[in-house]
Amino acid sequence: MSTIAAEPRPVGGHGDGGPGLAFFSGYHRLDGRIGVRNYLLVLSTVALTNRWAELAVKDHEAAVALTGDFLRGLRGKDRALQEDVLAKLALHPNVGAVLVMCFDRFSAERWADRLSDCGRPATVLAFMAQKGMGGALERARTALLELDGRRREALRAPAPLSALTLALECGGSDATSAICANPGIGRFVEILIAAGGAAIISETAEFIGAEDVVRERAVSSEVAERILACIAAADQRTAEDGERYRGVNPTRENIEAGLTTLVEKSMGAVCKIGGLAIDGCLDYAERPSGNGLYFMDTPFFSPLSLTGMAAAGAQVTLFALGVFNPSGNPIVPTIKVCGNAGTLETWADSIDVSLSGLVDRTMTLDEAQEKIAAKVASVASGSLSRAEYWGEGQVIIPKTTAMI
Repeated sequence: MSTIAAEPRPVGGHGDGGPGLAFFSGYHRLDGRIGVRNYLLVLSTVALTNRWAELAVKDHEAAVALTGDFLRGLRGKDRALQEDVLAKLALHPNVGAVLVMCFDRFSAERWADRLSDCGRPATVLAFMAQKGMGGALERARTALLELDGRRREALRAPAPLSALTLALECGGSDATSAICANPGIGRFVEILIAAGGAAIISETAEFIGAEDVVRERAVSSEVAERILACIAAADQRTAEDGERYRGVNPTRENIEAGLTTLVEKSMGAVCKIGGLAIDGCLDYAERPSGNGLYFMDTPFFSPLSLTGMAAAGAQVTLFALGVFNPSGNPIVPTIKVCGNAGTLETWADSIDVSLSGLVDRTMTLDEAQEKIAAKVASVASGSLSRAEYWGEGQVIIPKTTAMI
């Protein structure tokens, strides 16, 4: 990775880190966005090329393979969504160069057209155009060497807090989630938005029971109606197995942690928005239209929602924990924030920010915000989050219909 050009500057409660002040050191892209990483991405566009991608990155420390259960033969909305998400990940601000791996020549030609003017080094290869696996690996490694040289030309430079879009997530929730991790994140997000940045909150099922909050906080009645329609649809889907989640809790670890209903989890989860208004409602993987706080309609599973927010351009994730959750994303650093003393002891090597002092009142909410701000600035400027250190991260794209 390139050396850091400026020290990150943590923010306080007085506008520090605003649009004109350096908050972190990042990679300024041609499209105006700023990356916190400069990944050499190897994108496998279909499961058939996953092994090719995995073998190709073995000798390249800077290369990251992005693989998943990406399918051929999808139709309609599912096909369009998979293509849209993968293209947005290939062009993510945290990506400095990309090698796209396709199975057939036709797919490779379509990807080459899509990336012909993408503003970063990009190469597209077709597996079936190679001469055996040995030839395929040699061709991929040659491409990676060339892309890596061009990627390294990018250097970090000072960037303001307003350049960040944060993904907001929680998992393994318990009572401390509602009084430590989520409120601490909410306080920092208030400062982010005031400085001109953006944040996305998702997992629609986690808004079941929080409808009154949406009505009060939505910036307009139109935004409120869109979000409430998404919540109602999610609530209805939970009834398909005969029991609505509103009155129960579908996740075993949440029950064991003391949350008996999904509504209890929801009321803790919405603390991540602090006292902010909700400025818009996004479809899955849709990019925010500007600064502010946005709701994204996503399924109920952390890797699915994290994938959607990553595709929307979020450069960093703040993940609130009660009990531990190993979710993450391969190209978006995930910062894990926890206030549960037991979890912090058991998973000390996997959590970035401890807010347990909020429980015994040895820490104020402003101090919690400052700890989160310092960690965001450090990670955005190049230091590894614990999820990055352990290589956590999944990419999962939702499907709406069965395969033929």
